[in-house]
Amino acid sequence: MGLRLHQRYFRLFWALHSCWALLTGIAVLVLAHNRYGYLKWVVLFLGLTWASTLFFSRFAVKTTTPARRFAEGFVSYITRVMYQETLFFLLPFYFFSTTFPSLNCGYVIVLAGLAILSCFDLVFDRLLRTSRPFAVGFFAFVTYSALQFFLPLVLAMRIHNGAYLAAAAAFFASLPVAYSWRELKQGRRLVSIGLVLVAIIAVLKVGRAVIPPVPLRLMAMSFAEGIDPRTHELEHELKGTVSVKELAHARLCARGTVFFPGKLKIDAHMLFFRNGELLKTSRTLELTAHSRGFRVWEALHADRGRFLPGRYRVELWTHEGQLVGRDEIRLTDQVRGAS
Repeated sequence: MGLRLHQRYFRLFWALHSCWALLTGIAVLVLAHNRYGYLKWVVLFLGLTWASTLFFSRFAVKTTTPARRFAEGFVSYITRVMYQETLFFLLPFYFFSTTFPSLNCGYVIVLAGLAILSCFDLVFDRLLRTSRPFAVGFFAFVTYSALQFFLPLVLAMRIHNGAYLAAAAAFFASLPVAYSWRELKQGRRLVSIGLVLVAIIAVLKVGRAVIPPVPLRLMAMSFAEGIDPRTHELEHELKGTVSVKELAHARLCARGTVFFPGKLKIDAHMLFFRNGELLKTSRTLELTAHSRGFRVWEALHADRGRFLPGRYRVELWTHEGQLVGRDEIRLTDQVRGAS
């Protein structure tokens, strides 16, 4: 009787459970907002996920006894839950560190897609069980995403150094999942592993623009005619569409307010554009972010004493090539309030 009910309602049960998993994932996404204290649980989940993924990739065998089948199914379920909760926990932090649209928005889209995939129990479980490349790649991506967020906060290291360390940790943790000990001892295999590691470092070096600068978050980009260099207070703040005649000193100042929940050193610079054309790149500023974040500013001086009308965009980048955020202001010849 029980077997017939299981066969009849098996897919319906897991379909309903997938909906429930999606709802709980959304709840985690909402509750995780600014909850940095939960990071230690994410690290614990990563360790348990590594052990369970290793079990499926290396030690799981076809079993016939009900007890072993139940144990394998239970471990599979726990693995999916840990992946799901970790991904939904990371999503809001990556989202608020992402600039839309930009190259780094692709990363958070992939992260969201994997989080949703982890909710589809039957598909996700089959991929973990039957595809070692998928299991290894999924684990490596999630581990890297968590550690590059976690390490700068815990070790107070520069974000790009945290990214390299996170990549190395994810890579070496994935090796036992991908290969057996006998395979790892082969000379040719060791050479290929070394080349892959070098390639990963090169990709991180060249492709930093596609990775959000988590946990940095641009809270606001403000424009003004002037700024107090000591207090960073704005003088005659400008918003929206502004007449060039309001810039009496032919100077446009931009101030970025960046949130970071810890203390570390950051190198950053600002770029000024007019209608997409680069006008100025500021010097690289060495900053120390505290628990309340930091503010950075730069001024653009008009050529020949007068700004040309157009859209002026300011972007804040880390020295290593990650876009923190951007905003723009429109300058026009027309005086505000004039018909």
